[in-house]
Amino acid sequence: MKVQYLTDEAGNRISVVVPIETFNRLVESADIPELWEQVPYTPGENDDETIPSEVIGIVIKKGVSLLAAWRIHRNMSQKDVADQLGVTQANVSKMEKSERPQAGTLEKFAKLYNCRVGQLTDD
Repeated sequence: MKVQYLTDEAGNRISVVVPIETFNRLVESADIPELWEQVPYTPGENDDETIPSEVIGIVIKKGVSLLAAWRIHRNMSQKDVADQLGVTQANVSKMEKSERPQAGTLEKFAKLYNCRVGQLTDD
């Protein structure tokens, strides 16, 4: 078995690289319950929904909601969206910051942004 050691700047071994077959055998034979943690999970209706990586990148880089990220992704200002929806720019801002936008609101945004309602929430 060929093993490769990774060292820090001082030459101290900090990690090891082993062939994947060796790793898989070690994992299968390991009995280390303290490394495992049960994580509660409740299935959601949008679990299989996908969101374009460009939109997620905007969420991460700009720290905005999915609604705002879709607007930015579509190269629209809040004023553009407000004009299209017949509301004020302040209302668009409020909707983008809302934790739980109403279903009717999400449907309007989905139509405007040419996406599915499930792509506008992180539920």
